[in-house]
Amino acid sequence: MTDALTRRLDALLDRDVLRRRILELCSIPSPQGHEREAGEYVERWMAEEGFRPRRLAAVPERFHVVGCLGGHGPASSRELLMASHLDTEGGLDPQDARWCVPPGAAPEEPVAERDGVFTGAAVANDRGPMACFLMAGSLIRKAGIRLAGRFHMAACPGEIGPDPVDGREGVAQSGKDVGAAYLLANGGMAPDFMIAAEGTDFAVTAQGAGYAIFRLSLYGEQIFTPLFDASLPLKDHPNPVYRLGGAIARLHDWAPRFEQAHRFETAWGTTIPKVQIGAIRGGLPYALGGGTGVCALYVEVGLSAIDRVQDIRREMEIVLDGIGPHALDCVAYRQGGVADEAAVTPLLGAIATASRAVRGAELEVADPVYASMWRDHNVYNRAGIPAVTFGPRRWRPTLDDFVTATLLYARTAIEVCGVAASEVQ
Repeated sequence: MTDALTRRLDALLDRDVLRRRILELCSIPSPQGHEREAGEYVERWMAEEGFRPRRLAAVPERFHVVGCLGGHGPASSRELLMASHLDTEGGLDPQDARWCVPPGAAPEEPVAERDGVFTGAAVANDRGPMACFLMAGSLIRKAGIRLAGRFHMAACPGEIGPDPVDGREGVAQSGKDVGAAYLLANGGMAPDFMIAAEGTDFAVTAQGAGYAIFRLSLYGEQIFTPLFDASLPLKDHPNPVYRLGGAIARLHDWAPRFEQAHRFETAWGTTIPKVQIGAIRGGLPYALGGGTGVCALYVEVGLSAIDRVQDIRREMEIVLDGIGPHALDCVAYRQGGVADEAAVTPLLGAIATASRAVRGAELEVADPVYASMWRDHNVYNRAGIPAVTFGPRRWRPTLDDFVTATLLYARTAIEVCGVAASEVQ
């Protein structure tokens, strides 16, 4: 059962316009580091809706677009920020991509809609939900609802990455530093609550995982190939490449224990931090005559909101004890976050009210996967601003899913921001 306000908003929602906006926005190539064109589209859309868009950028080509609606009540009225990210996976230089994308890999699904079902990475991650909260703002405006508090809407670069690691240093190579963290510090707003609008299958979580990237460097000595002794055992081998297998085996054995030991549960989420070896470097393939005296593994380690990267490094050092000369360095670090339980309660209450009004269902806690990855609500929770991630179906969303998400976002904004006194019947 939906209520009168939801039916009023639903009557104003043009499904064909929503479909068109999703397809237009998501069809714009916007890989990490190249978000400009998608940002320009959002800027034009916000301007058409009267959201007074403005740009905010650490790097000119990678700007946030921030719009606003409401602010007609007293200063005590609550403010809400909804944000999604413009960047999508991909965008790698072909010379880089050949070292992580295997030959014959299936091409990325195109952005499309067939029989009401959407495909394409950009739709799910994350411009489909972005289109929904922009449409939600449009519905509130068309309904003539004057929000008491301000409803901020932001399209952000740099949520996915990259991380400035080993030869890719600098702001231009950064992702999250020019993304939500920059918006928080320089965005000119201090919202009471924040929603990272991303797919969660209509459930919610108030926590998220960060991560640390560790570089495990193994050291040895270069040996001229004609002098190389092939009978040497792998353990303590002078060429560190030969010791990689032992290091990998130890990390592989440790990873499940790490997941169990660092599982973090609250009333509104379960974080299960994961471990994966994602890259390897060592030697010079065009100068092999002396082998190599250095090689390295790059290990991504998930971090819950309460994990300390220093403690994780010490834990790894114990696991790696005895592998021979080595160094373990944290080369990138993003802390997870969790909302204060009392402080986030009003936001969760608003979303729950919206869920009952729009879906006729109680709000549920999201699957652990959504609390075990990076999302931009981490930035706000770490700053003491209660934040959650909440949105439509993540895999194969339908037009009906996006209609529902639009109404949920609109109702949530109204619940949080309130309605100016002149609008109250």
